[in-house]
Amino acid sequence: MIYKFLPEALIELAPNKAFVINGDFELKNVTWNENVSKSDIPEYEDIIKKCEELQAAEPMRLLREERNRLLLETDWWAVADRTMTSEQTAYRTALRDLPANSPNVALDEQGNLINVTWPTKPE
Repeated sequence: MIYKFLPEALIELAPNKAFVINGDFELKNVTWNENVSKSDIPEYEDIIKKCEELQAAEPMRLLREERNRLLLETDWWAVADRTMTSEQTAYRTALRDLPANSPNVALDEQGNLINVTWPTKPE
């Protein structure tokens, strides 16, 4: 089985331990550096569990990433020598509240976020 999050899982489970993935992201394609002790190599079950955790967290990670991009786009509204309109303030507040207000965020088959109601940016 191919694990999209295999590299991240291995890095989290075995920080600073060198490995190479030769080919698809499958456990059989992982080669650990000869200097890595067998006791430092994570167990199969732990790797699978970590991949599943990372996959489950991916929708929220992507939501935060997009939310942060949208906030950054409007940071200039909040500079010291400018006063935001109530609509601009509400928009930025709604963006900051998105993670808490999107408990069912998920990804569709194409990897797009679903179950998120994005606020409308004021003009």
